[in-house]
Amino acid sequence: MHSPSLFDRVAPRVSVAFAGHTHGGQVRVPFLPPLWVPPGSGAYVSGSYERDGTQLYVSRGIGTSVLPIRFACRPEIPVVTVTP
Repeated sequence: MHSPSLFDRVAPRVSVAFAGHTHGGQVRVPFLPPLWVPPGSGAYVSGSYERDGTQLYVSRGIGTSVLPIRFACRPEIPVVTVTP
């Protein structure tokens, strides 16, 4: 899904979900939460989350939003291997 805030609605119905949209906060101050995330991010900024047994991974991606800069937020292209 694009926006990770949708995870709250799909968590009871799926085992795993993937999202982007947040750009990981894009401009960050080390050791602090991001200064800004796009609407629709909810509580999910980047990395792994779990709710009711469902796993979510939010990628920081490689792009930007609003301002064409990234600071203290390395871009990423996750590679996921799904096995039974």
